[in-house]
Amino acid sequence: MKEAAKYLIKVDAEFRDGQIVPEISYDDVMRLVNEPNIVIVKTGIPAELLTKVIEGTRQWAAQTPLAEGPDTFDNNQHKQRLHIAKIQQAPQLFHDHTFDAIVELESTFKQTLLSVFDPMRNFWNSLTGNEEAFGIRKGEPYFHPQVTHYPLGGSFFGRHWHPLNPQKVGMILALNQYGKDYTSGGTGYVINNHIVETEGYHDLGDMILFRYDLPHWVSPSSFADRFNWDDPAGRWVSILPFYDPWATPAEKNEPQGWKTQIQSARNSPSKATV
Repeated sequence: MKEAAKYLIKVDAEFRDGQIVPEISYDDVMRLVNEPNIVIVKTGIPAELLTKVIEGTRQWAAQTPLAEGPDTFDNNQHKQRLHIAKIQQAPQLFHDHTFDAIVELESTFKQTLLSVFDPMRNFWNSLTGNEEAFGIRKGEPYFHPQVTHYPLGGSFFGRHWHPLNPQKVGMILALNQYGKDYTSGGTGYVINNHIVETEGYHDLGDMILFRYDLPHWVSPSSFADRFNWDDPAGRWVSILPFYDPWATPAEKNEPQGWKTQIQSARNSPSKATV
């Protein structure tokens, strides 16, 4: 474990029997997240698994019509997002692939996705004290596995935030390599009025962990490149949100008062479905 920059801590881990095993305890990882810090876990997930997720997602998207209507949160879809997000009220431009019904996918592609999303799910369960599985549950929180592509030429996600619970800790896994596959665009955060940029620190196989209510954004990819929805170049990440899409969204005002919120989170039930 080492401090890479102010509020930015790197934690080594092993990828053992399909599990991400950190060098420190899960409780200590969660303590670092809640202080708060941005924690980058060096997962050790083999590069070939990450590359297969990108390739498999692109092949699936090529055979699946683009979604254009409102999100239903009960299917597998991909959408070219260029609008103001309804939930986060933030501008965005990226290609989103969402697998709410991941268990219903064709077997080979499903296993490709689960080779990454299962370790993420188990890691999140270990951090939060839950035992959640994949599957849609109306009226309750559930997982929304996503593979997101930020094309070259100006893709981004504006500053936004989320309710802390039930997610508690956000997760962003890098599927490709900064400096090789893309050279601009990274996730930024605000902690105690200090800007924390992860661009240049978030390498292939690294998983960013952050308190889910921290204001954050994705900086634009370089406008020196020509934007093209069909060009696979750019940043690719997998994320694993856990929420009830029909529940109350985040408050309009940005979260403040970290000590009070952290104490409140510690005193809240550990079960995400409560």
